[in-house]
Amino acid sequence: MFIMRKTNFFLLFFVSLILCLSSCSDKKHFKVAGVISDASGSTLYLEKEGLLTTSVVDSCILKSDGSFSFKAVRPDAPEFYRLRIKNADILFAIDSCEHITINASAKTMTSKYVIKGSLSSSNIQLLRVSLLDLQSRITSLLKQRNLQNKTQTSALLDSAINKHKKLAEKIVLQNPLSTAAYYAVFQQVNGYNLFTPYDKEDRRYCAAVATAFYTYYPKAERTLSLYNFVMQAIVADRQARNQETLSKMIQMSQADMIDIEMTTNRGQVAKLSDLKGKIVLLDFTVYQAERSSDYNLALRDLYNAYHTKGLEIYQISLDPDIDLWRQASQNLPWICVHGTDGTPTAVSLYNVTSLPTRFLIGKNGTALKRNPSAADIQKALE
Repeated sequence: MFIMRKTNFFLLFFVSLILCLSSCSDKKHFKVAGVISDASGSTLYLEKEGLLTTSVVDSCILKSDGSFSFKAVRPDAPEFYRLRIKNADILFAIDSCEHITINASAKTMTSKYVIKGSLSSSNIQLLRVSLLDLQSRITSLLKQRNLQNKTQTSALLDSAINKHKKLAEKIVLQNPLSTAAYYAVFQQVNGYNLFTPYDKEDRRYCAAVATAFYTYYPKAERTLSLYNFVMQAIVADRQARNQETLSKMIQMSQADMIDIEMTTNRGQVAKLSDLKGKIVLLDFTVYQAERSSDYNLALRDLYNAYHTKGLEIYQISLDPDIDLWRQASQNLPWICVHGTDGTPTAVSLYNVTSLPTRFLIGKNGTALKRNPSAADIQKALE
């Protein structure tokens, strides 16, 4: 879902580049010009819309005919700019050295304007006008909502939001590398993001844009912001799924322990369930890891400190070389077993995704904690 084919991005990027080169004689600057009527004597600002701050790039005093023209250094990566008169503004995007034309009336410039020279900016206009309509619709519905029509109003709210999101999704899928796609996944209503990578359905669109921008603009501030946002959501989702699996395992173990039965390095059969009545540290590890010696020394310190108080270690090695494991584990005092038939079933039962991974199991066979600290072990023993 998160990785899209680079060939598709390359094609989109290449076509955009060809169109740009064919229309740009000055490759170091972009230009925005046009007419803002009904604003004679007003100051028109050209501003750069940064992630955290908005900065003035240029300004001019509009004459009676309302004509204006700005020329500025093109950004290294796609950026957002706006024309502003007092509280009214027009948002547009610059990908390279575009020549954009904007015509509007100062009285209605926020929603009604004509923009030419940038498909992304035209799509941004569609999204912005749609969002204004959505905000107006939501405000109206919330004013009418009461206990009697609560369910109906909620359905109308969902319908209005979904209508806008369908437009945004279409724009994202048409070209996830466009600034319109970037703008789409960050739109908000009433302070809430309409798209969030923490929602599985929304993540598809956020990830598509993040991947596209990371492919071609990996060091851009906007790219890193979106990419990290999506990655955090993916990690959080994975952790939630791991926790859910662990919770299910704990629930199962409270009724019937998820047992493990394997052969030790001394040729004896060791069952995890035979250790009920003790605090058990179930350890999944690999002896061939770079810091395995240090890790087992730390375990030995734990074992020496708490074994007489009821601690037992049940260590499962996942080393591919069974002879190396047998030699390395021969002097260890705790229970050492090996997944001789490849990755044991225990790995999937306990949802082990990295090594080493440890589980603290209580005296009654319930899983208490994943990757416990020494303090957690001492607390369980007490």
